[in-house]
Amino acid sequence: MKRLGKIVSILLAAAMILFTYGCGSDIASTGGNGTGEKPEGIDPADRLDIISQDEYLLYQNVFYNGYASKMDGTKVKKTGVLATLHDAFNDLDRYYVWGYYDNTKCCDWQWELKLKDGTELPPEGSLITVEGTFVYDEDALDDYWIKDAKVTTKTKYTGALYDLNMFLMSDTLERVQIINVLRFPDYFKDKSYSAYGRIKTIDSIQDPYYNGSWDIPIIWSNEIPAIGTTVVLTGTVTAGTLNVGTMQTID
Repeated sequence: MKRLGKIVSILLAAAMILFTYGCGSDIASTGGNGTGEKPEGIDPADRLDIISQDEYLLYQNVFYNGYASKMDGTKVKKTGVLATLHDAFNDLDRYYVWGYYDNTKCCDWQWELKLKDGTELPPEGSLITVEGTFVYDEDALDDYWIKDAKVTTKTKYTGALYDLNMFLMSDTLERVQIINVLRFPDYFKDKSYSAYGRIKTIDSIQDPYYNGSWDIPIIWSNEIPAIGTTVVLTGTVTAGTLNVGTMQTID
């Protein structure tokens, strides 16, 4: 038992070092040269992605393996993509820094930010570095966030932007946003959006990676790609349905 306890302590100490100083395996990939305007469609190559297996492991340990309380009050530094989650349940916007586990992009991590007053943010989808203190707070969506978050822009996103930039979110954050749209249709009425997912039926899309996670109705007057095809959509939201203005297939 003592040996096991020592091993757990060593692993926890290693996790705290990663949590405090960040991870060294971050790889940002960029592409395209967006205009910053709102064109008819969206160029998937404009999206900025970041990969960190260490950050994913830490995220899993903190939120699923009981390490969160042990990290409470820790100074942290994170590098990832900026996303804004529109929380209709609580009528507020939430901010996140997020990234992927690996290049399959099916597993992700995300840390909620409690911004310093007066913080000016770059466009959603930008690559940022965040410094602050990881703390417990019942107002945080998952009970913990990075408080007094100082945001530094590393690479500014220059692609198309919408009211709901779900294409610029992790899979997990998009799922939460979709649930908000479905449960509070009036809150999101006539909002412009970008989104990504797999064709589920001729009139719906679902989670891009996981069956049974979420699906949402779509209205599209043109030919529908084959079931299972991953697509990027833009358009407007009406009554919990995605009215599609543009649809593009992606790998």
